[in-house]
Amino acid sequence: MKEYNYCPICKIPLQIGIIAGKRRKHCPKCDFIDYKNPLPVAVAVAVKDKRFLLVKRGSPPRKGTWASPAGFIEIGETPEEACLRELKEETGISGEIVKLIGVSKREDNEVYGDMLVVKYLVRTKSGKLTPGDEVEGVKFFDIAELPDYYVNIYKQVIEEIQSGEVF
Repeated sequence: MKEYNYCPICKIPLQIGIIAGKRRKHCPKCDFIDYKNPLPVAVAVAVKDKRFLLVKRGSPPRKGTWASPAGFIEIGETPEEACLRELKEETGISGEIVKLIGVSKREDNEVYGDMLVVKYLVRTKSGKLTPGDEVEGVKFFDIAELPDYYVNIYKQVIEEIQSGEVF
């Protein structure tokens, strides 16, 4: 996250003060306030025939771990659009959103800091399973093969899939 020492508008050195109840850097001349907002991220918990589509992360954070396709929500994009775009970019597979799983805060101490994570359950549709540029691998996992950390995060969704509540 960019760290300002000078105002990006008028180039005056920033001061630190209490603004809206928090210590923040601000400009005494033009009233710029250096808010530190979480980065918005969309996650596709993608499923086909009770199998979960995961990608092996090709870069930090958590490089080399298996995870749901995910990425930053870009300007002008809805969380749903970002979710489906990231799914396609990272796996080669298209999908349709079934439902919102939830929204949570995640702190990444490795690269990005605070993130606001919007998670969707996605039904995969079509395409050729192809790892995107940012991933090392892509594969469908049976529920019994899912990594323990993944099962802990998505326990409720997995139970809904197993019981046939969804799909």
